[in-house]
Amino acid sequence: MPPTILVTEQTSPRVVITGIGLITPYAVGREQSWQQLLSGHSATSLLQNLSQQLGRPIAGGIIPDPELSSTSLTRSPFQNDPSLDLTLKATSEAIADAGLDPGQLSRESAGCVIGSSKGGIAGYGELAAATHSRQRPSDSIPPDFWLQCLPHACSQAVSARYGLKGAALTPVSACATGLSSIMRAADLIRDGVCDTVIAGSADASLVPAVLGSFQRMGVLATDFASPEQACKPYDSRRNGFVVGEGAGIMILESLEHALKRNATPYAEWLGGGLGADSTHLMQFDPAAQSLARLIIDTLQRAEVSAEELDYINLHGTGTQINDVYETRALQNAFGELAKSIPCSSLKGGMGHLLGAAGSVELGFTLLAMRDHTIPATLNLDQPDPQCDLNYTPRIAVSRPINTALKLSFGFGGHLVAGLLRNWQECE
Repeated sequence: MPPTILVTEQTSPRVVITGIGLITPYAVGREQSWQQLLSGHSATSLLQNLSQQLGRPIAGGIIPDPELSSTSLTRSPFQNDPSLDLTLKATSEAIADAGLDPGQLSRESAGCVIGSSKGGIAGYGELAAATHSRQRPSDSIPPDFWLQCLPHACSQAVSARYGLKGAALTPVSACATGLSSIMRAADLIRDGVCDTVIAGSADASLVPAVLGSFQRMGVLATDFASPEQACKPYDSRRNGFVVGEGAGIMILESLEHALKRNATPYAEWLGGGLGADSTHLMQFDPAAQSLARLIIDTLQRAEVSAEELDYINLHGTGTQINDVYETRALQNAFGELAKSIPCSSLKGGMGHLLGAAGSVELGFTLLAMRDHTIPATLNLDQPDPQCDLNYTPRIAVSRPINTALKLSFGFGGHLVAGLLRNWQECE
């Protein structure tokens, strides 16, 4: 008689988020940024030097600390690329917020997933300028400086700073990079590879090469009355986005690991989904079927119904095509229910943080859940008839948020969705 084999069902670890670090055009720091966002004032301003170089007014979201900004005229040349400084500072805040003692991290099971949509583009600009300049000898450039400009530099810097020996990854998925980094970090925990992951993204791209390219694409905001009102998501007058810079870093842990050290999570990561819309490099399928299917599949895998959603944090760039695309996808996914779910885009107030957008906006979503407040979509004064959802125009609204959906997508058709549930609902 063959031996009896007992089969036990393996359950994946639950994933929670216990710490947040934010650096944004609003402020250097999580709570300062959050309070400024809720104030209803835009943090975008006129980029004087870049406007002169590109020959037209350019608005942008500049980090208020010059030493952290890619626009700084006072930074010493060939020091850390701004994206590295942003990452390390936001990581330090996230670790402190989570109550983690870096000296007591289990380094073998702690990893990091820090995404970058383009690497240290400001540093590359310095190298290019020096290469074509006769005033700076080549031996004045540190031989390893170019390594700081590569996409993986931020994850390498975090691993080195904290002595991590777990996975060190660098997702690249255009403007969906930040959210896809969080999703990949959650997968590392669910797969048992890590019990703690430092995850997120940073971007410092207020440089002529990037803005000039977006200008030629026709996606930058133009003809604005004031730089604070340049980006107008879902408004009938919208004509493009405003580029900002920043970093969003989160601490993800297995629930068991977090509770063992008496940490209080912000929320549980219920699940995420990835998709693609390969219609065009810069445009999406007007029918929005790919994004609608991704939203439906993400909810189904997490066993969450559309009726449970209390808030949707939108990508909402303020371009003619993307805002209609995102609206149509939600209409296709949820039908008439889509109009009743509160949602908002945060780009009208701080700009589009490109590779950092998804992680920074996810951080703000977690704070919205903590404080029971739905942040507003700024500059939405004349709604586009094609965009008929509840975008929370101009003024934040107090409302409990137990379950939230975050959407991000980017040039090339990258699509990402993530689901969160307030921790109080999970106990």
